[in-house]
Amino acid sequence: MSNEFQLRIAELMCSRVCHDLISPIGAISNGVEFLNERAEGGSGNSAELIGKCSKQALDKLSFYRAAFGVGGQEGTLQWAEIRAMLENCAVERHVKIIWNGDDGEIGKKIPKVLGKLLLNLVYLAIECLPRGGVVSVDETIINLPKTVELRIEGPKCILTDDVRSGLQPDLSVGVLSARNIVAYLAASFAASLGRSLEVTDQSTEKIVIRIS
Repeated sequence: MSNEFQLRIAELMCSRVCHDLISPIGAISNGVEFLNERAEGGSGNSAELIGKCSKQALDKLSFYRAAFGVGGQEGTLQWAEIRAMLENCAVERHVKIIWNGDDGEIGKKIPKVLGKLLLNLVYLAIECLPRGGVVSVDETIINLPKTVELRIEGPKCILTDDVRSGLQPDLSVGVLSARNIVAYLAASFAASLGRSLEVTDQSTEKIVIRIS
Protein backbone atom coordinates (compact mmCIF):
# COMPACT_ATOMS: atom_id res chain seq x y z
CA MET A 1 0.00 0.00 0.00
CA SER A 2 1.48 3.35 -1.04
CA ASN A 3 2.13 6.23 1.35
CA GLU A 4 -0.47 8.25 -0.56
CA PHE A 5 -3.06 5.56 0.01
CA GLN A 6 -2.25 5.26 3.71
CA LEU A 7 -2.44 9.04 4.14
CA ARG A 8 -5.79 9.18 2.36
CA ILE A 9 -7.25 6.47 4.61
CA ALA A 10 -6.03 8.30 7.72
CA GLU A 11 -7.55 11.58 6.50
CA LEU A 12 -10.89 9.99 5.72
CA MET A 13 -11.11 8.14 9.04
CA CYS A 14 -10.36 11.35 10.94
CA SER A 15 -13.07 13.09 8.91
CA ARG A 16 -15.55 10.31 9.67
CA VAL A 17 -14.86 10.28 13.40
CA CYS A 18 -15.07 14.06 13.70
CA HIS A 19 -18.31 14.15 11.71
CA ASP A 20 -20.02 11.68 14.02
CA LEU A 21 -18.74 13.27 17.24
CA ILE A 22 -19.60 16.88 16.44
CA SER A 23 -23.31 16.41 17.21
CA PRO A 24 -23.15 14.93 20.76
CA ILE A 25 -20.20 17.08 21.81
CA GLY A 26 -21.89 20.19 20.40
CA ALA A 27 -25.01 19.33 22.38
CA ILE A 28 -22.93 19.03 25.55
CA SER A 29 -21.47 22.47 24.90
CA ASN A 30 -24.94 23.93 24.37
CA GLY A 31 -26.18 22.30 27.57
CA VAL A 32 -23.33 23.78 29.58
CA GLU A 33 -24.04 27.25 28.15
CA PHE A 34 -27.70 26.87 29.01
CA LEU A 35 -26.85 25.81 32.57
CA ASN A 36 -24.77 28.95 32.99
CA GLU A 37 -27.63 31.13 31.81
CA ARG A 38 -30.41 29.54 33.84
CA ALA A 39 -31.47 30.63 37.26
CA GLU A 40 -30.91 28.25 40.16
CA GLY A 41 -33.35 25.33 40.16
CA GLY A 42 -34.11 25.40 36.45
CA SER A 43 -31.32 23.21 35.13
CA GLY A 44 -32.90 19.74 35.22
CA ASN A 45 -33.41 19.34 31.47
CA SER A 46 -29.94 20.63 30.67
CA ALA A 47 -28.29 18.21 33.09
CA GLU A 48 -30.23 15.33 31.52
CA LEU A 49 -29.17 16.44 28.02
CA ILE A 50 -25.53 16.70 29.07
CA GLY A 51 -25.62 13.22 30.62
CA LYS A 52 -27.23 11.69 27.55
CA CYS A 53 -24.88 13.32 25.06
CA SER A 54 -21.82 12.55 27.17
CA LYS A 55 -22.73 8.85 27.11
CA GLN A 56 -23.26 9.01 23.34
CA ALA A 57 -19.83 10.56 22.85
CA LEU A 58 -18.17 7.97 25.09
CA ASP A 59 -19.97 5.10 23.34
CA LYS A 60 -18.83 6.42 19.96
CA LEU A 61 -15.23 6.79 21.11
CA SER A 62 -15.20 3.23 22.50
CA PHE A 63 -16.58 1.95 19.20
CA TYR A 64 -14.13 3.90 17.06
CA ARG A 65 -11.17 2.78 19.17
CA ALA A 66 -12.08 -0.87 18.61
CA ALA A 67 -13.29 -0.62 14.99
CA PHE A 68 -10.76 1.82 13.57
CA GLY A 69 -7.90 2.05 16.06
CA VAL A 70 -5.47 -0.28 17.79
CA GLY A 71 -8.08 -1.23 20.39
CA GLY A 72 -5.69 -2.64 22.99
CA GLN A 73 -2.48 -4.62 22.78
CA GLU A 74 -3.82 -8.18 22.74
CA GLY A 75 -4.59 -10.03 19.54
CA THR A 76 -8.20 -10.70 20.54
CA LEU A 77 -11.40 -8.84 21.34
CA GLN A 78 -14.23 -9.86 23.69
CA TRP A 79 -17.34 -10.94 21.79
CA ALA A 80 -19.55 -9.54 24.57
CA GLU A 81 -17.90 -6.11 24.24
CA ILE A 82 -18.33 -6.11 20.47
CA ARG A 83 -22.01 -6.88 20.86
CA ALA A 84 -22.47 -4.15 23.47
CA MET A 85 -20.76 -1.52 21.31
CA LEU A 86 -22.87 -2.40 18.29
CA GLU A 87 -26.10 -2.39 20.31
CA ASN A 88 -25.29 1.10 21.64
CA CYS A 89 -24.68 2.26 18.09
CA ALA A 90 -27.91 0.66 16.85
CA VAL A 91 -30.17 2.16 19.55
CA GLU A 92 -29.18 5.67 18.57
CA ARG A 93 -30.29 4.94 14.98
CA HIS A 94 -33.54 3.20 16.01
CA VAL A 95 -32.21 -0.14 14.80
CA LYS A 96 -32.57 -3.47 16.59
CA ILE A 97 -29.86 -6.13 16.35
CA ILE A 98 -31.01 -9.74 16.58
CA TRP A 99 -28.29 -12.19 17.57
CA ASN A 100 -29.25 -15.63 16.27
CA GLY A 101 -27.42 -18.40 18.05
CA ASP A 102 -26.22 -19.81 21.34
CA ASP A 103 -25.80 -17.29 24.17
CA GLY A 104 -23.03 -19.57 25.40
CA GLU A 105 -20.80 -17.84 22.84
CA ILE A 106 -21.06 -14.56 24.74
CA GLY A 107 -17.92 -15.11 26.83
CA LYS A 108 -15.68 -15.93 23.89
CA LYS A 109 -12.67 -14.01 22.68
CA ILE A 110 -12.24 -13.72 18.93
CA PRO A 111 -9.31 -12.64 16.73
CA LYS A 112 -8.98 -8.86 16.55
CA VAL A 113 -9.19 -8.77 12.74
CA LEU A 114 -12.46 -10.71 12.82
CA GLY A 115 -13.77 -8.38 15.52
CA LYS A 116 -12.93 -5.34 13.41
CA LEU A 117 -14.62 -6.92 10.39
CA LEU A 118 -17.81 -7.45 12.40
CA LEU A 119 -17.75 -3.95 13.92
CA ASN A 120 -17.35 -2.29 10.54
CA LEU A 121 -19.77 -4.59 8.75
CA VAL A 122 -22.63 -4.25 11.26
CA TYR A 123 -21.98 -0.50 11.49
CA LEU A 124 -22.35 -0.38 7.71
CA ALA A 125 -25.57 -2.40 7.95
CA ILE A 126 -27.00 0.04 10.51
CA GLU A 127 -26.31 2.90 8.11
CA CYS A 128 -28.41 1.13 5.47
CA LEU A 129 -31.51 1.76 7.63
CA PRO A 130 -32.21 5.53 7.64
CA ARG A 131 -35.70 4.92 9.07
CA GLY A 132 -34.74 2.18 11.50
CA GLY A 133 -35.17 -1.55 11.16
CA VAL A 134 -33.53 -4.84 12.08
CA VAL A 135 -30.07 -6.28 11.53
CA SER A 136 -29.88 -10.06 12.02
CA VAL A 137 -26.50 -11.58 12.83
CA ASP A 138 -25.85 -15.31 13.10
CA GLU A 139 -23.50 -15.85 16.03
CA THR A 140 -21.77 -18.62 14.08
CA ILE A 141 -20.07 -15.68 12.40
CA ILE A 142 -17.51 -15.60 15.22
CA ASN A 143 -16.29 -19.04 14.13
CA LEU A 144 -16.07 -17.76 10.54
CA PRO A 145 -17.78 -20.66 8.76
CA LYS A 146 -17.37 -21.10 5.01
CA THR A 147 -20.36 -18.84 4.32
CA VAL A 148 -22.37 -16.65 6.68
CA GLU A 149 -25.03 -14.01 6.06
CA LEU A 150 -25.92 -10.74 7.70
CA ARG A 151 -29.51 -9.64 6.99
CA ILE A 152 -30.72 -6.03 6.96
CA GLU A 153 -34.47 -5.29 6.95
CA GLY A 154 -36.46 -2.06 7.24
CA PRO A 155 -38.31 0.67 5.31
CA LYS A 156 -36.21 2.44 2.67
CA CYS A 157 -33.39 -0.04 3.27
CA ILE A 158 -30.59 1.00 0.92
CA LEU A 159 -26.90 0.56 0.30
CA THR A 160 -26.01 3.55 -1.85
CA ASP A 161 -23.85 3.16 -4.94
CA ASP A 162 -20.97 5.17 -3.50
CA VAL A 163 -20.94 3.05 -0.32
CA ARG A 164 -21.26 -0.14 -2.37
CA SER A 165 -18.20 0.93 -4.35
CA GLY A 166 -16.14 0.67 -1.16
CA LEU A 167 -16.73 -3.06 -0.82
CA GLN A 168 -13.79 -3.81 -3.11
CA PRO A 169 -10.46 -4.12 -1.24
CA ASP A 170 -8.44 -3.13 -4.33
CA LEU A 171 -9.85 0.38 -4.89
CA SER A 172 -7.75 3.19 -6.28
CA VAL A 173 -7.03 6.08 -3.91
CA GLY A 174 -9.14 8.45 -6.02
CA VAL A 175 -12.30 6.41 -5.40
CA LEU A 176 -12.08 6.50 -1.60
CA SER A 177 -14.35 8.97 0.19
CA ALA A 178 -15.70 9.64 3.67
CA ARG A 179 -18.88 7.85 2.64
CA ASN A 180 -17.32 4.58 1.51
CA ILE A 181 -14.32 4.32 3.85
CA VAL A 182 -16.15 2.07 6.37
CA ALA A 183 -17.19 -0.28 3.56
CA TYR A 184 -13.59 -0.32 2.31
CA LEU A 185 -12.29 -1.19 5.79
CA ALA A 186 -14.82 -4.02 6.10
CA ALA A 187 -13.77 -5.41 2.72
CA SER A 188 -10.09 -5.08 3.65
CA PHE A 189 -10.53 -6.92 6.95
CA ALA A 190 -12.47 -9.65 5.13
CA ALA A 191 -9.69 -9.95 2.55
CA SER A 192 -7.07 -10.27 5.31
CA LEU A 193 -9.04 -13.31 6.52
CA GLY A 194 -9.13 -14.76 3.01
CA ARG A 195 -12.81 -13.87 2.57
CA SER A 196 -14.87 -11.58 0.35
CA LEU A 197 -18.12 -9.65 0.78
CA GLU A 198 -21.11 -9.97 -1.53
CA VAL A 199 -24.27 -7.82 -1.38
CA THR A 200 -27.68 -9.01 -2.55
CA ASP A 201 -30.66 -6.64 -2.73
CA GLN A 202 -33.59 -8.98 -2.10
CA SER A 203 -36.18 -6.17 -2.08
CA THR A 204 -36.54 -2.47 -1.27
CA GLU A 205 -36.78 -3.51 2.39
CA LYS A 206 -34.17 -6.27 2.62
CA ILE A 207 -30.45 -6.52 1.88
CA VAL A 208 -28.21 -9.51 2.56
CA ILE A 209 -24.43 -9.22 2.97
CA ARG A 210 -22.66 -12.53 2.58
CA ILE A 211 -19.18 -13.33 3.87
CA SER A 212 -17.69 -16.19 1.87
